[in-house]
Amino acid sequence: MITKPNLHQPQHTGFTLVEVLVGLLVITGFISTAMQALVTATAFKVKGQELSEATTWIQEDIERVRFEAKRLGLGEDVNLPACQTLDNTSGYAALLQARIEQNAPVDTDKLSVIGNRPYTLTRTPTLSSDAPFNVLSLEYEVVSADSIPIAIVQTKVIPDKSLECP
Repeated sequence: MITKPNLHQPQHTGFTLVEVLVGLLVITGFISTAMQALVTATAFKVKGQELSEATTWIQEDIERVRFEAKRLGLGEDVNLPACQTLDNTSGYAALLQARIEQNAPVDTDKLSVIGNRPYTLTRTPTLSSDAPFNVLSLEYEVVSADSIPIAIVQTKVIPDKSLECP
């Protein structure tokens, strides 16, 4: 026997309440994950900008030191006592150290472009303990106001005049 479909019986279409709640829960999970990623990306961007700014300050000071290293003894004859010294207190590195302390003091207090936060730049010179005593080691450190190191750079500078030593 063939039966006709009941035209008066309503067809149930749409979502149930449970399906709607599950959908909202999934959407909330995606949005919260995306927001967390956005906050993390912003934090990394700020850290990157701090590092870039600190590196720029260090590079500016290194350029001033290199300028003084080039000027040391310019137009003069080779300083034989500085070439033949037996300790690190009178070599070309010591002469350069005295010159940069006099002519290129480090600008310690820095103010960040990012939020006007204060930072401190320090330059620590170390004289070489090995002959011929013409290498000046420098260590730079940029520290935030709450004593968190932002950048640490080490470099060595050799005055040009010391390369003319016999």
